[in-house]
Amino acid sequence: MVSTPAGNVEQGALDRAALEARNIRVVLAKQPITIADHAFTTGQIPRLTDFEKPPAAARLMVGPMHSACSASHFGSTKVEDKPGELVADSFQGEHATCYHVKDRGLVVITSCGHAGVINSVRQAQKASGITKVHAIVGGFHLAPAPDEIVAKTVSAFREIDPDWIVPQHCTGINTIMAVHQAMAKKLVMPSTGTRVVFGA
Repeated sequence: MVSTPAGNVEQGALDRAALEARNIRVVLAKQPITIADHAFTTGQIPRLTDFEKPPAAARLMVGPMHSACSASHFGSTKVEDKPGELVADSFQGEHATCYHVKDRGLVVITSCGHAGVINSVRQAQKASGITKVHAIVGGFHLAPAPDEIVAKTVSAFREIDPDWIVPQHCTGINTIMAVHQAMAKKLVMPSTGTRVVFGA
């Protein structure tokens, strides 16, 4: 749930019972886990950078295990003692989805990047033991972000040196422009209907 000047905005919750009724197995995983024998998730993403912070307005509703906020899964999320109370969301449940493309390196797909795109890539490298990054794809949660944060992110991109950067939805035009200025030949700008294929 996100607090806005107009009130709270419900971001939705996973309907575990409905999914399981359709024979879809729901797994809550803190650690990296393999998916369908080829993709893997990062597991929980440690906050290593000093410049990637979750949105201050984001909140979780305190509740039982089946709710969005579960102390046993999210670990460091502070759960208050009153069910239904809103607490700060540090997005401990957000993972990145990754692939190892033979002879090319990792493709790291962030969701909305609340954990930080750089934190996500670093965790993917650690979880896989592979340092070479072929592509960084997804929302980087930098719209809008102060110039200082954008500059630090682009500097970290340069250090990681991926073959491709494919920014999407919540990345922000300021970040896209900064990546274009610093690494134009690595930037791929998708739009609605764009299909990006990575292969060996």
